[in-house]
Amino acid sequence: MNQKNSLGLDKCFLDTNDPIELFKTWFNEAKKTEPNDPNAFSLATADSKGFPSVRIVLLKDYNKNRFIFYSNLNSQKSLSIKENPKGEMCFYWKSLSRQIRISGPISQVSDQEADDYYNTRPYGSKIGAWASKQSQVLQNRQDLKNLFIESKKKYSEEQ
Repeated sequence: MNQKNSLGLDKCFLDTNDPIELFKTWFNEAKKTEPNDPNAFSLATADSKGFPSVRIVLLKDYNKNRFIFYSNLNSQKSLSIKENPKGEMCFYWKSLSRQIRISGPISQVSDQEADDYYNTRPYGSKIGAWASKQSQVLQNRQDLKNLFIESKKKYSEEQ
């Protein structure tokens, strides 16, 4: 542990036996000290053949029963999860010299929850989602720009 940033093991565990309470405490500390995206974590999954894949995603919410992130259902991540609905998350907060690993089953949120979240996204973020051909290789950056422009024409800000 980095002594400069450390509260020490005794204090940082706060004498709790509840891992969610510990996560909540550490996550709240990370929100104050981590300069960028304290909610970013590495999500590891494996497809049906056992080939692993890891990528950074953003935690959107959590409670004692689940940790919530959102993904395009056509992404490689979603396809892997459909084939093998297990994964592991790893939060690393450099500013605190701490990490938390969480593993378990992965399931989809309800359509209503997904729609509610989607409706909170800014227009530009929605356009990016509409334009993106998830996990497909682009020939060049201009292709993505063209898809973005086409999506802007197709979808108004009111949608």
